Formats: sequence, C-alpha cells, structure tokens
Amino acid sequence: MKFWIFNHYAIPPGSSGITRDYDLAKRLVRHGHQVTIFASSYDHRSRKERHFKQDEKGFYKIEEYDGIRYVWVRTTPYEGNNINRVLNILSYTVRGFFASRKVTDNPDIVMGTIVHPFAAFLGYAVSKMRKSLFYFEERDLWPETLVHLGKFKPGSFIVKILYQLELFLYKKAKRIIVLFDRAHLYVKSRGISTDKVLYVPNGADLERYDERIPLTNDISEALQILKGKFIGVYTGAHGLANNLDVLLDAAKLTKEKNKDIHFLFVGAGVEKERLHKRALDELLTNVTFIDPIPKEMIPSLLKEADVGLISMWDADLYKWGMSLNKVYDYMAAELPTIIKCNIPDTIVEKANAGYKVLDAVELSEKLLLSFNSRDEIKQKGKNGRKYVEQYHSWDQLANVLLQAMNEDVKQYSNERE
Repeated sequence: MKFWIFNHYAIPPGSSGITRDYDLAKRLVRHGHQVTIFASSYDHRSRKERHFKQDEKGFYKIEEYDGIRYVWVRTTPYEGNNINRVLNILSYTVRGFFASRKVTDNPDIVMGTIVHPFAAFLGYAVSKMRKSLFYFEERDLWPETLVHLGKFKPGSFIVKILYQLELFLYKKAKRIIVLFDRAHLYVKSRGISTDKVLYVPNGADLERYDERIPLTNDISEALQILKGKFIGVYTGAHGLANNLDVLLDAAKLTKEKNKDIHFLFVGAGVEKERLHKRALDELLTNVTFIDPIPKEMIPSLLKEADVGLISMWDADLYKWGMSLNKVYDYMAAELPTIIKCNIPDTIVEKANAGYKVLDAVELSEKLLLSFNSRDEIKQKGKNGRKYVEQYHSWDQLANVLLQAMNEDVKQYSNERE
C-alpha cells in the first residue's frame, strides 16, 4: 500500500519538535507499506532553511529516512506572523501540488493534515488528481482553536470561510482522523456521521526510552549544574498557547519555601525571550532555560528530572479533549506529571500518574508534596509508563490506522471493479 501525507510542518528524525508523522510512518514501513511525506523545507521552529543550500536550485527535493520518502517543498522564509508567513503557507500549497505531480508512483491513500487548512485541502486536491482515497487528519480543531485562543472573532468573515472549508473536508474525507478523545462529538455537532471518525491520539515511541541516546556535552554540562536539585521539567513550545507564566508563578512561590526545587524549561518559541527576561527581572534563580534538543534525546533528558510539568489555558475548547505529546513523553519516561488545567478526567488522572491542579498555588503545593514523598511519586511515574504501554505506544496506534487503511482500500478496490 502507498500512503502519502501532506503536512506543512512535518520533520525528519533527529530534529526537535513533533515527530508524529515519522513515528507512524516508520511502523507502516515495517509492515511493508510505502510512505511519502510532503513537508516544507523551511523549519517553522528554528526559522531556518533546513534542506536547500543557498545556491541550490529547484522547488523540491527528495530524501529518505529509515525507508520513509520525504519530499521537501521549498517555501518562502519568514520570521514572525507577517505577510511572509502567509506567503510561506501559499508557497507550500502551490509548490506542494506541483511537486506531487513529479512523483511518478500512485498513492492508494492521501492524507491532508491540518496545522493550517491549506495543507489539508492540498491533500484533497492531490487525492482527486490521483483518484485516491482521502483522509483528513485534524490535529487541531480549526477554526475552533483560533476562536478560543482569541486570534479571530467568532462570526468574522475569515472564521466563516474556515468553518466552511473544514466542513468541506469533512464531507470529502473517507476518514476523519482526530487526536482528542471527545472530538467525535465535535464532528457530530457539524452534522457529520461519526462513522467516519478514527481516533488516533498521540503516543510515545517506547523504543526511544529503552535505548536512550546520550545527551550532547553542552546539555550535560547544563544539567550538571543542577545536580542534587529536585527538577520539574517542561519540554516543548514556548508560545502563547502553552501558558508558561503559570509555571513561573509557581517557581516564584516555590522558591520562598524550598530552594532545592528547580524549574527547567526546554524548547523554543515566540514567548521564550519574554519568559526568560521575566525570570531574570524577578530573580527566579530556581529557573533554567535551555534550547530545544532532538526528539531522540528527550528520554535521556527526562531521566534527569523528577517531575514533568504542563500548564494549559482554561479554555472551553478542551471540552473536546486533549492529546499533548509531552504527556506521553513524561509517562513513557516514568516521570510523574503535574498538569494545570480545568479538563475533567485527564489522562494523568486516569493513569494515576501524577496530579491535576487548577492554579500556580496548587501547582507549587504539589511540587512541595512530591519533594517530600519520593516513593509515592515514583509509583505514579511507574503507573504512567504502564498506561502508555497499554494504550499509547506508537506500535498500537499504527495498527489502528493500518487496520482502517486496509479495510478502506479493499472496499475502494471492490467498488472500482
């Protein structure tokens, strides 16, 4: 079976960021299938061109990683959320279409992934051109997420257009792949049958946690400075959606009561500079920021921590559920998790893998409790690992996707005969 994925922001192994496409594709390849991923050559996280040299010609190039074919589409560089970012999105959409025409073999299934809706629409357009099945993967509920984060006003012209595009993709898709456990209810609210919905949440590559890759010298030296500290770690994007001021609020409260508890922030994003400045201005000597590291090194870093930290906005959006990569990373590393949110029945609670808190005060209190209850929190970490092994390993999740693909391709072949 041949499976094409259109995800503007997909990354190869050895990079920092979300490796969902790679983790799923690697397992499909092991089952004898061919996977091609069309992604932007310009890296969204580092804001750097990663795959074309400055004087290199062409609008696409093909590389292979672990048997997975990546088609890197050359896109317009950008720094902030300005006109160049719009051009980046449009250049991926247009050049991605023409790049797909250069690939001679024909896919059985084409999946368009929403991180922005044009990538998903591109997947649909290619599926029509190639007469293939179309899967729509909705990682974030667009434009629902944008409305709830306050980036667009409800009822505005652009929001209406985005809702219509979402509905169009729902109708055209053979499968709607969702990551949130209650997202099928959102799809149903749009008037679409939930029979189309396939729940494939995020997960963990347990192989990475069983065979840890050593950290680089600079990261090891940074951690050496924190030796003897009780480390609460946050890994991931430092953006508005990540609500990281709550963690700094908790650091301020915790510092007054226990100087042996340290907060470690690992990652990058538009808010990082401001957050770092705030920590300096407020003399938060119990806070350290380090740069992103490759996904493959995350298990080695988490091994040096004592608790994983997450802070989420109190948004109505989360009534549809959540599927944060870092939750599964923490749990796979046997790291107990403290999550600040207002979501009922979180995965942390289901697995008895840590604590849910409602604000910075409670987060600080749970950190202090964890510091004084080492055996109890270690057991919570073990509970989390067991839960991930049962429900969220990429091997299991890939099998869910593969079973649906086999059924759909077989049915489609019978219909065409």
